[in-house]
Amino acid sequence: MSRKRLSTEDPVSKLLEDTFSDEDDDDGDSAPDSFSSGVEEDFEEGDDLFEDTSDEDYIPSTSPGQSRSTPLQSSSQQQTSKSVSEPEQTNEGDRCHATPSKSPSTRKQGHGTRTAASPQTPRLSAAGWQTEQQPDALPEPLPGFCPARTPGVQVFWLSDKPSPSELFKTFFDEKSVRIICKNTNKQAQKKINEGKKFKWRDIGPIDFFKFVGLLFYMAVLKLPEVRLYWKQNSLFSVMSPALVMSRNTFQVISWNLHLSDPDEDAENDKKKGTPEYDPLHRLRPLYDHLRNACKASYHPRQNVSIDERMVTTKAKIGMRHYIKNKPNKYGLKLFVMADSSNGYTSDFSVYTGRYHNSSGHGLAYDTVIGFMSQKYLGSGYHLYCDNYYTSPKLFMELCSLKVCACGTYRDNRRESRTKKKDSRGTIRWMRNGPLLFVKWMDSKQVSICSTIHTVYSGEIAKRHVKGKDGQWKIQNIPMPTPVAEYNKYMGGVDLSDQLIQYYSVHHKTMSWYRLLFQHFIDIAATNSYILHKELSRMKQKQPMTHLKFMETLTAELCGYMLDMTPVPPSRQATPGSPSECVLLSTLDWPSTPDKVVVQTCTPVAIKPDVDKSKKGTEGRRSCVHCKKKTAWKCRNCGVSLCVIVDRNCFADWHDAGPFAC
Repeated sequence: MSRKRLSTEDPVSKLLEDTFSDEDDDDGDSAPDSFSSGVEEDFEEGDDLFEDTSDEDYIPSTSPGQSRSTPLQSSSQQQTSKSVSEPEQTNEGDRCHATPSKSPSTRKQGHGTRTAASPQTPRLSAAGWQTEQQPDALPEPLPGFCPARTPGVQVFWLSDKPSPSELFKTFFDEKSVRIICKNTNKQAQKKINEGKKFKWRDIGPIDFFKFVGLLFYMAVLKLPEVRLYWKQNSLFSVMSPALVMSRNTFQVISWNLHLSDPDEDAENDKKKGTPEYDPLHRLRPLYDHLRNACKASYHPRQNVSIDERMVTTKAKIGMRHYIKNKPNKYGLKLFVMADSSNGYTSDFSVYTGRYHNSSGHGLAYDTVIGFMSQKYLGSGYHLYCDNYYTSPKLFMELCSLKVCACGTYRDNRRESRTKKKDSRGTIRWMRNGPLLFVKWMDSKQVSICSTIHTVYSGEIAKRHVKGKDGQWKIQNIPMPTPVAEYNKYMGGVDLSDQLIQYYSVHHKTMSWYRLLFQHFIDIAATNSYILHKELSRMKQKQPMTHLKFMETLTAELCGYMLDMTPVPPSRQATPGSPSECVLLSTLDWPSTPDKVVVQTCTPVAIKPDVDKSKKGTEGRRSCVHCKKKTAWKCRNCGVSLCVIVDRNCFADWHDAGPFAC
């Protein structure tokens, strides 16, 4: 198998070209026991970046002019270090890590394996590791922060006080919604032609936003089953969904929701197994628009993080993934870049299965380079990532793009770990040009690589430890600067996940693309809330709470908000004295108090304008209380109720405690 080699002109390449090599075949697996490129595979199978248990005094080179056997010089040793004899030239597949207990002939060859290291190749010895007492300095100043746009909110085309629905519609604009409605209508007609029996009326943008509003309603007010939101003879009955849309209408929209053209889907399905096949074709109209909208509406600040996100499903599809260390282990995987300061999802991509790329560096490498586009972001950004992405090749490429990075790396080789005798707080480090590698002993070893920081700037970590007398006390231990900054800025994607989970519209569905559609709605709603908070703080106003924002967004998408105020038991309505309900007729955002119109529940005709000859039959509906036909309904509650001499369902229904308005 051919291997890509690092340029020998780069001093870091001289150090790492035999330690790291890229596999051309990569499936993008992000589980802890799989990697995206040969760099990460080396970590997994034991070829650690720095093996520190050798008795040799060899230290790798740091300058382009030195040979491969020249010692690596720290900032305090550059004037006094001694060179080491030149090793024998190694082959292209050779490594600089040889395990003495294993003969090269015993290593298995084949797909996904690597050739053994040459016995003559010197190992990176423990002599190259320094402690925090030894000074460290960046080889050159960090690039200045020059973003392509002013960091922050970019929705300046909206009003001075944009409502939640206006912010949400920056991600679901009229053009994309009309495409979804058109394709949904086409999909419904296709199902009817195939023999499916259901009533269908073509939907438009208003119907679509009402449907989305009901999804948000269900996200805030959770019931075990969707049908319970329309059930009226239950202790837990709610009335708002029935006033927005009937249950049948909601269900048929859910069944037929389609983002792409069904005819084009059929053509794309014929291309399976060919390079022209698009696995995300059913998502493409909304997927591309939402990614562009996320980037256009907000520009991230200097510190960003990249991580994976799982959309839970156990559907048996090729894109389903498993990551054992995630809370949701099975699901569809997304790569996400978020602003570390607020969790705004700046960009994302969907993992589609086994990955074939043109760069030859692996999925993790290509994902990061794609997200950190200089045209979109600018220069001087600080990226934080976990051990799935971290590799010297990626970090050096980011340096060439004037982007600095910091991330943990896998240190699986047993001999390379810190010794058990090392006390908590022990710091060891090694620098090669801009690449700083640090090992820190906490409760277990932490290994981190950075092109941003120096080793130690006086940071302290507080730990609760149990003394010999059995008493717990606080112990202060030194913490490397990269670890402290990593803990501070790596949580951008986790914060975004947390905000999404509060009010997620996720429901079980048979179609993977509808599942991702639900997640796209969650991304849009969460980003809208973050934009609202940023705008409020810019104007020095108190932002809404997350719950209030979701309530207002639901109301505006559905067309109104009905605030049900239950009557206390001591004030239960008596027959003949109707209860009251409050209708929020206007929604001033965010500082103006809600204007309310108080109206009483009174019976009115379901269809007042009807011919005299048809008064007995026209407009009659089933009473929600007795199930018999009636021509009357409650003006405010909107439910059909009998009002006749021997059957006053109107009073009985309103007097019932659980149903009182």
